[in-house]
Amino acid sequence: MIIEEGLKLHVEKRSPSQEEYRSLRGQSDWYTVGNQFEKAAFGKEVHCVVVLDGPNVIGMGRVVGDGAIYFTIQDLMVHPNYNNKTVGRLIMDHIENFFETGASRHAYIGVLATRETRELYKKYGFTERKTKNSEMFKIVIRGNSTH
Repeated sequence: MIIEEGLKLHVEKRSPSQEEYRSLRGQSDWYTVGNQFEKAAFGKEVHCVVVLDGPNVIGMGRVVGDGAIYFTIQDLMVHPNYNNKTVGRLIMDHIENFFETGASRHAYIGVLATRETRELYKKYGFTERKTKNSEMFKIVIRGNSTH
């Protein structure tokens, strides 16, 4: 994947700290969750990656679920200064790699998409459901796999 020239991005498989999460949410213009809910939520995901430019977290993506059959992609965020620089695709590539080995053959993977993110998710095989929330889903079906 080609990242914009001059960017020195790297991906870490980990949850963001509460400070990193709060900062990214605020810069991405997402609503405030609240300290107690951040503490309750983080550390329980089945997979999480953060993207850093030097020491700064500029993107993240979490996968929550039962760890085998049902998954939801949550909190896929990219700092506004890095929009349209393939950071979202970098995050999704890592999430998709996790699903290749961490999801059952017939896993259900959901995501709530915005108008801005629909096309990204479609590139990864998600299909829109005709609901008010623009819910998208994907069912992973692999041949003769034991997963």
